[in-house]
Amino acid sequence: MLFEHWIYSLAVAILIYTIYRKKECLYIIIGSAYIPDIDIVADYILKKFGIIVLIYGRPIYHGDFHNILVMILYAILVALLLNIISIRMKDSFILANIGFFLHLLEDALVFNPGYRFLWPISDKIYGIGVINYNDNIDFFGIANIKVLSIGILLVISSLYIKYIFDNITKYAIVTNGRRGI
Repeated sequence: MLFEHWIYSLAVAILIYTIYRKKECLYIIIGSAYIPDIDIVADYILKKFGIIVLIYGRPIYHGDFHNILVMILYAILVALLLNIISIRMKDSFILANIGFFLHLLEDALVFNPGYRFLWPISDKIYGIGVINYNDNIDFFGIANIKVLSIGILLVISSLYIKYIFDNITKYAIVTNGRRGI
């Protein structure tokens, strides 16, 4: 799902950018959409530093960071770090949560069962499984064609909405002086 996460987060980032009008929202949302998958390499990296972390009595594996606790901790960290370069904490906190949440939502839509998304509130494994993903990567070995097609349609729709919004605001600015709007 690595390529699909980029496409889906791009679609939402375009919509947020349409309203927010700051480029950093694109980068924060798209970058944050990949953060839950750090758990793929987290155990390996931590062992290189001599740190052993056990979750439920076993080493970290894929899916352990796919929950709301990690999402909130990550968003707080991003807000603190990006405040150093003059990005408002509130903005970066919200944008980081949006990107992270998109990853969780995409995984929930394609996997059933999925992950412990609501941990630590609930230990239950959730997933919707609307599209049967099952690691069926059939688009040049990088993506599932069904999931990717829906994502591309969402990106095109987002671009169209942005185009309409830009033209509406441009029209409102042009006619503002003449009609008193």
